Amino acid sequence: MNNEIKNKIVDMRDVTCGLVPGIVAQLDSTHARGVDFHIRTGIREEILSGFGSGGAWNIEIITDLGFDLLRFTRKKPSSLESLNIVEY
Repeated sequence: MNNEIKNKIVDMRDVTCGLVPGIVAQLDSTHARGVDFHIRTGIREEILSGFGSGGAWNIEIITDLGFDLLRFTRKKPSSLESLNIVEY
């Protein structure tokens, strides 16, 4: 039996305008532990600058055949979050 948890997959390869807000809306509306977005190739820098540190999500970009895969995985809650400490 396979115990691997599958990520939710959202195909956004055709989205050119409003990609970051669209991704944020998807992330806000899910309870999934991980979400994979299929995005068009060549926009890594724009995506990373749009999300900064990622907030409650770890961000990974994986090159795939014909598109890039933008993987968001929920960060585990930290005891430091309740202290409202800014990390540099």
